[in-house]
Amino acid sequence: MRSFVALGGAGLVAMVIQTTVFPSLPRLPVVPDLILVLTVYVGLRHHGIGGAMGAFLFGYFVDTFSGTVLGANAFALTAVYAGVALVARNLWIEGGLPAMAMVFLGALGRQVAAAAVGMVVAGPAPIWQHVLRHGLLEAAAAALVTPPVFGFVAWEKRLLGLG
Repeated sequence: MRSFVALGGAGLVAMVIQTTVFPSLPRLPVVPDLILVLTVYVGLRHHGIGGAMGAFLFGYFVDTFSGTVLGANAFALTAVYAGVALVARNLWIEGGLPAMAMVFLGALGRQVAAAAVGMVVAGPAPIWQHVLRHGLLEAAAAALVTPPVFGFVAWEKRLLGLG
């Protein structure tokens, strides 16, 4: 229970930073998706219904505050969680470059899932051009912020006496 409180607190901090701090930086070409990084963390560390529910709630949280179609981010982040959890069952990924690679692949998967939902909901639009143009940059930005986000969650868990 305390672990999910720690992840909820990290999600709240990530959402505030992602929506207020990063967009106000003048030379930042893309905003790193900190909620995606937390979803990958959940997929690597928390298997089962609790982790899936956490990924869904992260996506629903983003949907609620982003003003997009309700459920698009919830679907995309739950799909990312499922993919990461399947990989994490077979490979031991602790941190560093393997975790960064998982976040990069998860970000690409999220872009594809969000584009699929957008094609169903929005109708004919050049969605794939957006995915190709911005998807790789956003995936790289999310991968670059993976070590500090994982470190923050580990610090928060130590603070709560979880390890």
